[in-house]
Amino acid sequence: MSDNKKTLNRGLDALLGSGGKPKRTIQDVNLTQINAGRFQPREVFDEESLKELTDSIKKHGVISPILVRELGLNKYEVIAGERRMRASIQAGLETIPCLVDQKEDQDALESALIENLQREDLNAVEEARGYDRLKREFGLTQDEVAVSTGKARSTIANSIRILSLPQKVLDFLSAGKIEKGHAKLLASMEPKDAEIAAENIIKNKLTVKDLSESSRNRKKGILKKEKQTDVLLIEQEMSEAFGHQITVEAKTKQKGSLQISYKTSDELETIISKILSKNNQTN
Repeated sequence: MSDNKKTLNRGLDALLGSGGKPKRTIQDVNLTQINAGRFQPREVFDEESLKELTDSIKKHGVISPILVRELGLNKYEVIAGERRMRASIQAGLETIPCLVDQKEDQDALESALIENLQREDLNAVEEARGYDRLKREFGLTQDEVAVSTGKARSTIANSIRILSLPQKVLDFLSAGKIEKGHAKLLASMEPKDAEIAAENIIKNKLTVKDLSESSRNRKKGILKKEKQTDVLLIEQEMSEAFGHQITVEAKTKQKGSLQISYKTSDELETIISKILSKNNQTN
């Protein structure tokens, strides 16, 4: 079985129950008896999109039932389909078709996450907070979150990692002013540097590739500065002893290279003579 099919099956298991077999009833429920989902990962509901859905429901009704869980007598909570519920209320409906299920809190959050992720309805921050909530509230490891949502562990780890960014940067990400790829790179920076970089991305319309190259150049600059403080004295002593400019390029603590500079052909011949002379003395 392919990895994509395995991922889809895990998602269906969470939405439909073990084995992918529905264990729920379909019924019309009064909208006044349904509460908004406590485990709804989506934080932003686009008003224009909601109005379009409202107009569609006014004309065609609710085509697909929403998923709810029973909390008590005539009391329900949305697991998946909160947009349809909100639009139905705005459309003036009294009832809405529901798939009524019996789910525990963790199952409800998993199902809400999966439903939104498969529809690609969550922004990067909402997605990350959903994964993080599974971890914190239900004591799951990243591996367990990956299994329960049908995502790769690296996806979960990279997603949760962006929550370390300053709130200002997370707001940019939620608003779509920067991309998830930007956020992954910014998460490796100090908070203040990440804010400055995020503002620069927006101001200069930098792509993820642009930011990546900028980060690499910045790291090279830091390495160069460290070299000047740690190796400059050695370069100076060697240059004075040998009589020619010597540059040390340290790739690691154990490996590197020496560069001897010359400006004329006569100087090159002098350098070669010195090296050969040293070599003959050694032999």
